Amino acid sequence: MAAVDVILAALFLVFVVILFRPVRPELATLLALAAGALILLSLLPTLLLLVGALRDLMARTQVDFSYVAMVVKVVGIAYLAQFAADVARDAGETALAGKIELGGRVAILAAALPALWTFMEVLLRLMEAVPS
Repeated sequence: MAAVDVILAALFLVFVVILFRPVRPELATLLALAAGALILLSLLPTLLLLVGALRDLMARTQVDFSYVAMVVKVVGIAYLAQFAADVARDAGETALAGKIELGGRVAILAAALPALWTFMEVLLRLMEAVPS
């Protein structure tokens, strides 16, 4: 789905949610959640295409794809955590939204830990190579 189509569909769904919110707030929350899920699903083919292009680029340049995969994973975690927190806020659960964001940050740190570990090992080797 083209970007303009996604934006137009999102605006239409926002309008529908706004119409339902005063009459049936619980239905409006479910509609907003479904709308967000549909938008994410419509973007999935494009995201998969981008990951494939990055994989091809990394293969051509002979760069380890694991670091690119880690960055993609971190970005995906950030987007999903933000989406879940926004849904929680829309439902009036601001405390839960904060916990979701904290969980997302912890998951991002865990996903980035191998790269941080490698960086620290390189840094320690460089420090050992420098005479005192």
